[in-house]
Amino acid sequence: MKITFLLPYAGMAGGIRVVAIYAVFLAEHGHEVNVVSVSQKAISFKEAVKGLVKGKTTMPGKQRQGSSHITNANSIQWTILEHNGPIKDKDVPDADVVIATWWKTAEWMNELSVAKGEKVYFCQHYENHEYFPNDRVEATYHHPFLQICVSEWVKNKIQKLTGNCTQEVVMNGVDSSQFISQEREMNNPIKVGFMYSPAHWKGTDILIKALQIAKKLDPKISAICFGANHPSKNLKIPHWIEFNKDPKQELIKDIYSQCDAWLFGSRSEGFGLPILEAMACRTPVIATPAGAATDIINKKNGFLVPHENPQAIAEKIMEISKMSQQQWKLLSDEAQSDAMKNDWNSAACAFEEALYKAVGS
Repeated sequence: MKITFLLPYAGMAGGIRVVAIYAVFLAEHGHEVNVVSVSQKAISFKEAVKGLVKGKTTMPGKQRQGSSHITNANSIQWTILEHNGPIKDKDVPDADVVIATWWKTAEWMNELSVAKGEKVYFCQHYENHEYFPNDRVEATYHHPFLQICVSEWVKNKIQKLTGNCTQEVVMNGVDSSQFISQEREMNNPIKVGFMYSPAHWKGTDILIKALQIAKKLDPKISAICFGANHPSKNLKIPHWIEFNKDPKQELIKDIYSQCDAWLFGSRSEGFGLPILEAMACRTPVIATPAGAATDIINKKNGFLVPHENPQAIAEKIMEISKMSQQQWKLLSDEAQSDAMKNDWNSAACAFEEALYKAVGS
């Protein structure tokens, strides 16, 4: 098949990483794969002047492309457009399948001609965030595209909105060569980890409150987190929580592997890759019922807790802290075993099958 992925700005977001994995898999399996992405907003005159002061010679009007998960995907054709949207017919090669990966790309895809391929909407989230125009976002879910959802949570949200029950669910996978850990004993006192994000829907504020409650119950508890940006003034991290800014991909497993529990507090989430990544590193997860948490987590490999309930999260942290080494090891082993059932090769095969279904093969 000839397959085209439509992307917004192709940076280092988790959703871009998933697209890169699928694009490379499809290319390696004989498909002709194109990725078309838009540029970031052009550099302003003011930004250019600031750059010159710092010794940079980037001129105003130049489009910027920073680090991207697509960069090393050598087996595919990647076109970075000289504008930031919309993507139109002239920007997209004729193909068998064209895939929108975000609500704006779904809007753009809806206007493309049939020559660009059967239209597939890869739904990596239910994008009803307060900073998006929800009427436009929700309209994209009503378009007659085959929708591939990354979790039952996303599928259920779309079904409730549209009444349409034709979605395919293809859950993300985990790279077992990257996220892996040797058997280990539980720390004493325990160490807890989480991913920091200032976005309200990620629930970092809930996790910090939960850790503060747990810290009062056991002052010896330690915590670690990582995030793409420095903590914001509106969502500060207590001084006793270690923060790692934008760690290299190969170092993230070391963060997971030094923890006895990983916290996932999202209010809304398409999937939540850290769930599988932490579990693959033998770290049980305490999670709210968003994204893939309800698909993956059970009482044998972690804990599900209610939304907006830092007290419940703190109680599970304390429950883990009071486990024997044998009890924790059973939980840890089961977490890794279940994570490994969700490998990227299986996910990519399922994604490929969904595309064949879209074209009627």
